[in-house]
Amino acid sequence: MSDTVYDLDGARVWVAGHTGMVGSAVVRRLSDEPIGDLITARSSDVDLRRQDATERFVADTRPDLVIVAAARVGGIHANRSAQGQFLYDNIMIASNVVEAARVNGVDRVVMLGSSCIYPR
Repeated sequence: MSDTVYDLDGARVWVAGHTGMVGSAVVRRLSDEPIGDLITARSSDVDLRRQDATERFVADTRPDLVIVAAARVGGIHANRSAQGQFLYDNIMIASNVVEAARVNGVDRVVMLGSSCIYPR
């Protein structure tokens, strides 16, 4: 692993989850960088829970860098009522994007993650 900063000059950058709170902040920050192309897709364009769709998207768009901010999110009630589904969807999104990047020879993948804890 290199200690050098990744050169974004002319890079094709895919921000998975670009409409969420974190992903949209990443997109705003990238507007100050000399990237070549910003790649985005809504969940209606590609279902990241599906490996074949995710691999096809990465093969078609050929990003140099993938920033993963995509996740299924909800409020307290949604999280409590569908814990297993949220966990499954988010594991699949992360796994499918990483594998699609690997299969398609993407140079760099940045995984963003968070958690929340609600008091009783």
